[in-house]
Amino acid sequence: MIKKSITYTDLIEDFANRNIPIDTPGFYDHPNFMKIEEKNASYLSNYAKFVDYRPREQSYDDYVKSTVPLVAKIFHQKFAEHGGLKPDTSVAALISKTLEKMNIWNYVVKGSMTINYPAESEIDTRYFWSLDHDGFTTAHVWLVVPPFYVVDVTLSLHSFSAAETSYIAPLICAEANNTVEAEIEDVISEGYCSHLQNINVARSDYFAAISPQTEKFISVFPAREVLLESTRIKYIPVSVSAPDVPFEQMRSIRFEGQTAFDLYENEIKDLAEQT
Repeated sequence: MIKKSITYTDLIEDFANRNIPIDTPGFYDHPNFMKIEEKNASYLSNYAKFVDYRPREQSYDDYVKSTVPLVAKIFHQKFAEHGGLKPDTSVAALISKTLEKMNIWNYVVKGSMTINYPAESEIDTRYFWSLDHDGFTTAHVWLVVPPFYVVDVTLSLHSFSAAETSYIAPLICAEANNTVEAEIEDVISEGYCSHLQNINVARSDYFAAISPQTEKFISVFPAREVLLESTRIKYIPVSVSAPDVPFEQMRSIRFEGQTAFDLYENEIKDLAEQT
């Protein structure tokens, strides 16, 4: 598990010592990186933290701010037209690889999500838990694309009531610079919390009893909150993910016959030149 105290210099030195080139987005698929990841599954967190720490020029941020919302909108439309897709890493990976082709640094996050609707809506808080009796589940996925710490194109792939839909956005690109506290109830299901309480596990030991690594991960990749008018959405990372095949070979999801790579070549590629 990556240490909370790790610095950008630490990461640079570590990658250099392991002969991992770091000059282009997606270097997690370099053979030297993958060799280490085979022995240490959590090593991908080093790539994610590198993306967080990587110095950025204003011109790059401007490019990301103008380009990413356009890409997100295209994929949101394609997801809606496709129908039947679920908010999982295979979907988020398509966007991640597309952005890498456009020289935009990013990574995919798996985690929990809590939606607090405004009081006047009289809608109960909605929880998407990552930990339950059955262990880990992919409750939600989003991308971190600095300066955006939340790029959420899969929110609308969940089932929401008409009332809920009126209070949330179909897609989100937010800088979300302020970190917030991740509560136990944000991550562990209500049923499992009740079970732990019934067997006399102290509340402070809930994570230790289920998944000690989750609490450590959240300390390194803290929760962030997005405010949509009066609706608050809390994003709580529990792990990071990356595609395990080249972009050109990601063919399981198609949009009217097009793979995501085809979509990039035919519809998205020119955005880089226009923005």
